[in-house]
This record gives sequence, structure tokens and C-alpha cells, in this order.
Amino acid sequence: MASITQRDGKWRVRISRKGHPTVSRSFDLKRDAEAFAAATEADMARGMYRARDVDTTLRDLVTRYLAEVTPTKRGAAQEAYLLGAILRQESVAKPMLARLVAEVSPADVARWRDARLKLVKPATLAREWAVLGHVLAHAEREWSIPLPNGNPFRQARKPRVMNQKDRRVSDAEIMAICSASQSESLAHLVRLAVETGARRGELLSLTWAGIDLKRRTARLAAGTTKNGHARVLPLSPRAIGVLEAMPRRLDGKVFALRGDSVTQAFARAVAHARRDYQGEDSDFLVGVSFHCLRHEALSRLAEQGFGATEIASVSGHRTLQLVQRYVHHRPETLAAKLAGKSA
Repeated sequence: MASITQRDGKWRVRISRKGHPTVSRSFDLKRDAEAFAAATEADMARGMYRARDVDTTLRDLVTRYLAEVTPTKRGAAQEAYLLGAILRQESVAKPMLARLVAEVSPADVARWRDARLKLVKPATLAREWAVLGHVLAHAEREWSIPLPNGNPFRQARKPRVMNQKDRRVSDAEIMAICSASQSESLAHLVRLAVETGARRGELLSLTWAGIDLKRRTARLAAGTTKNGHARVLPLSPRAIGVLEAMPRRLDGKVFALRGDSVTQAFARAVAHARRDYQGEDSDFLVGVSFHCLRHEALSRLAEQGFGATEIASVSGHRTLQLVQRYVHHRPETLAAKLAGKSA
């Protein structure tokens, strides 16, 4: 029989049932306590209650996931960095991480969400939210760790992310970044990104064996793209020119760069180029990241008259809705087309 009492601002559940160990949990909200009691007693009645991992905290779970699961993923480095930041002692997730897994409630997640949004943008929080939610789902599915009240990351309200991609990068900005770069390889990478629309990691995975200059194609092998599917990139004349100017490496790779190094070097080049800029455009290079080059490449394809399905075959997007998020027409280009039609 379950008893629910309030003590020191918490709702404490105590369940005693013949044939099972006594179960005790504390919750911030009475409804969470009642839901836990009902779910636990129902599982005990059906013989499905699992009294294991009752002392596992969310921190324990994230630490185990980071050690056992993250290394098996293609994006292991990025996920390891993200989870490492969450696990830091100064992280605002510390109170939530200290909770027992079975006691983490939507209210805990909401408090973490609100505190985190004071420090980062919604898009950053959304990535952390997705990973933590997957940690709990994996633990329940693969490690038989019970979530008697369900996955709290699926119950709490997610932050709204406005991720429309509308930052265009001009030829002058691209030239300035390449000129300010202290690495010729980075300059080549920047130019290829604008010409192919490929992601940073996809470009870094390129090998000379996958490039056919006669057919003007570059093959991205399965497992090197974001969705894991192989893809063939069409190469523009400018992309061909960039590749022909590059030296061939003995290991067969087109680039000998790491993703994190590219991000840092690109940011330095942007900062240096903006510092040296003598023009009157106050927005010159403001808010430009390496990923903006992908947006620019796909937008240019649209302006050249390529259809959404053609752009999707280049970008690797599986839905046209995703393509629309990346393509952004310049208002002045549309105005010029309108002027041409009315003439």
C-alpha cells in the first residue's frame, strides 16, 4: 500500500508490498508522487516491477552514456564536448543531475531549461535537451533502467527555436576571410564550401579517390554525411579550379584538418578580416560562421534556377521543408527579376 506525505516542502512516497522491497521516493509536486505510486504499484501487481538501479543518479547515467555509447557515434567528438559541459560542476544542470533517475521530473527539467536560457540561445539548449532525452530513452531501452513516470524530457515544454537560415555571405566577405586566413588549406576549404554546399565534416572526409575531375563529381562515402547516406556532389568550374590547385597528400585525403580546428581558425580569420575592414558596411562579417557558407551555396543554386529537388540532391536533405530553411533569396535579386519582367 502506498502512502504519500508532505515533509520539508517535498512529497514523499513510501510503498510497502509483500514480496517486494520497500520503495521510497521524494518529489517536488504531489501529482508526480501520485503518478509514481500508481505506476509502481501497478508494475508490482503485474510482476513487472524492477527494483534495480534505484540509486542511480542522472549524473551517473550521463557519465555511463558518455563512456559507453558516445564513442560509438559518428559525431562522438561533438557529443562528448556537449555532455562534458553539462557534467561540469559549475553547470546549471547540477541540481537536476543529482536527482535519482526515477525522481527526475518535468519540473526539474523546466527549472534547468529556464536557468540555461539565461546563458545560451534556444538552439544550443535544444541540442542539449535532445541528447539528455536520448540518454534516458537509451537507459530505459538498453539498460533496463526504469522510468516510472516516463521520460521527463518528452513531457516538459521545449524551448521554441527559430532556426530559419537567412544570413547570406557576399563575395567580398568570402574573399576577406580567405585573405585573412593564415592557412591556405582553410582558404581552399572555404571556397569549396561555397561551391558545393557540403557540410564542414563532409568536406573534411573527402578523399582524392572519391573525386573525379573528368566527370566533375566528388563522392561522399556512406557514414561521412549527417544522415549516413552516401552522396555525390556535382563540382562547379570554380570547385574544379580549387581542387586542381591543391597539392595531393600521400594519405589520400583532400584535407588534413580537424573539425574543431577549422571552427577556431575560421573564427580567427573572420575576426581579423572584420578588424581590417575599411568599408562602410556595419554588418560586414557580423554573425558569419562556417555553416553560413552552406546556406549561401544552396541559396545561390536557387537563384541560378535550380529546383528544390535538385538542391536537395546536392545538400543531402531528405525533405523539401529542410531545403526551404536553408535557401534565402536576396531581396535585391528578386527585385531585379521583377524589374526584368515588367520591362
